[in-house]
Amino acid sequence: MSTPHRAVGPSRRAGTPAVHWPRAELGAPARKACTGGPCRGSAGPRAATRRGRALVAIAALAATLLLPAGGQRSAAASDRWESLRALPRVALEVVVSPHHPDLTDGEARARVTEALRRAQPAPALDPASPERLRLTIRVRVLSSDDLRGYPLPFSQQYGIGPVRLALERPATVDGLATPVAATVWQSERLATGPMGRSATEILGLVDEIVGVFLADYRRAIGQ
Repeated sequence: MSTPHRAVGPSRRAGTPAVHWPRAELGAPARKACTGGPCRGSAGPRAATRRGRALVAIAALAATLLLPAGGQRSAAASDRWESLRALPRVALEVVVSPHHPDLTDGEARARVTEALRRAQPAPALDPASPERLRLTIRVRVLSSDDLRGYPLPFSQQYGIGPVRLALERPATVDGLATPVAATVWQSERLATGPMGRSATEILGLVDEIVGVFLADYRRAIGQ
């Protein structure tokens, strides 16, 4: 039976749970002696299990990076479909923060713009519209050292964080002199892949959540 191994190195990030895995699951060389079945280090069910645990661990960490609600207010569920029905035009705002080395806000904006222009029916883009479609990409670059304690399949950098699309519209609140931005619709996905293909993964998630928005929009207007 393998002995639990405690990783030694830089301390984990604040808020990251201390998880200790057997040495073999952290990528240590497998024992050469293996009789009566597949070797511990060979490809097969054990390798698939390690990959599965890695994905679960990364997803769990990404869940801790979910975007905070901030000062925005969420509309009641009964108001959401009405908000989509009354949406002939919409402004588009894209925020990529922190900086992503392989993806700019312009590239993400172009992706959403093309999807909305290609799909019909869809709200027209209008910078002067009070309703705003806001794409927020908060994917952080994390190294294997940052993720120490998680059973990662490879030693490399990962792009981890949420990709959110939200529809916001001004709402009047008693006691406040000016309207506040109320989120009347939103959808979110988590990026968890290696940095080498992080930009491709993020744009794929953007396509997915824009598709969800358009599907809900069409249902709201009865098409």
